[in-house]
Amino acid sequence: MKQNFVIAVIGGGAAGIMAAISAKQHHPDSRVVILDQTFALGRKILVSGAGRCNLTNSGLEKSPEKYYNCTNPDFVKKVFDQFGYNKICDFFQDELGVELTEDKKTKIGKIFPKTNEAKTVVALLADYLEELGVEIILNFRCRSVRQVSDGSFEITGDNGDIFRSDKLVLACGGKTYPALGSDGSGFALAAALGHKIIVPVPVAVPLVAKNVLFHEAQGTKLEAEITAGRHKAVGDILFTKYGLSGSAVLNISRDASVALNRDRKNGFKASLNFFPGKNDLAVKKLFAQRWKKRPAQTVLKSLVGLLPERVVAGILRICGIGAESGIKDISSSQVNSLCKTLTDLEILITDTRGWNEAEFTAGGVNIDEVKSGKLESKKINNLYFCGEILDVDGPIGGYNLSWAWSSGWVAGKIM
Repeated sequence: MKQNFVIAVIGGGAAGIMAAISAKQHHPDSRVVILDQTFALGRKILVSGAGRCNLTNSGLEKSPEKYYNCTNPDFVKKVFDQFGYNKICDFFQDELGVELTEDKKTKIGKIFPKTNEAKTVVALLADYLEELGVEIILNFRCRSVRQVSDGSFEITGDNGDIFRSDKLVLACGGKTYPALGSDGSGFALAAALGHKIIVPVPVAVPLVAKNVLFHEAQGTKLEAEITAGRHKAVGDILFTKYGLSGSAVLNISRDASVALNRDRKNGFKASLNFFPGKNDLAVKKLFAQRWKKRPAQTVLKSLVGLLPERVVAGILRICGIGAESGIKDISSSQVNSLCKTLTDLEILITDTRGWNEAEFTAGGVNIDEVKSGKLESKKINNLYFCGEILDVDGPIGGYNLSWAWSSGWVAGKIM
């Protein structure tokens, strides 16, 4: 089967859907198609924000480029200058009819559909694609893409189907959640077209580490501070049988994942502070005040009002302090050790939980080979990129979906 299109978008996730919408808006008389290898569009959107769909983040209203990891912040800025936070919100509210609301509980700017259901967003996006006349071909696994002599692209599927397109947008995503169709196959397509791929690694991912505390406090969640490489985060930390998870851990996991990709043998060091913003001397002073009021308590009981009991028990084991030890029974060196451990517990990260549990991908198509502000290849005319296939990634909280919407809209303009 052969069909000819003006604009083909490979990938039916957030970036691909937005690229197709933008293409049809800017070129209404052109035949536009989305080619997706799964049985339905937007499958990763459905699981975003724990099924609520964290569409964007109000923090992006000013200087959005500062939130993203990339080699050239201006590359991100020029995309958001064209389709930034306010335009994203206007698109969903005014064009799709999705009422938006900010999550006031977290106080970190997360924007959700008022229905709190990702399926609302996917359904309305699908409806809009149909209204615009975008064609959709599902269950199409792309085997190869090549540019032929007339400059158009020949797209061949595993089933033998061949499509021709004058313009091509690669919006194939990264490697996270491969069961949902994002298996990294887009990187191979981009590489075959001559583009350099920065080695992809999983980010926003739980971390594997061993520590006496993790076994003792397995299943416990608390707010703490974690430092890893260049990044520090305060938020939820969940102790698990394999190591660490929680929002704070996901937000610093990038440095660990990149470092482990370079040198897995030696691991990657990080540290936990159970009293965010305080050092060991400040914590020692806090303890002295508490202990002065109730000097007959055990150390364990004296700290349970500050931290979960199982966390305290694990920390005491690390410091060699018996759980039943009284406040008066521990030495000054043990007190110093306790305060130091609580504010700077060094942990050795040995691995990540991998692509099946990661939320995003770091790495991808080298942005030095992509035209800033257009997202067109510098190597091949009429080839465009958007979304997670590019070497741009942000923290959790709606930033990566925002990049998908924004870059998809810019790539779809086909300038």
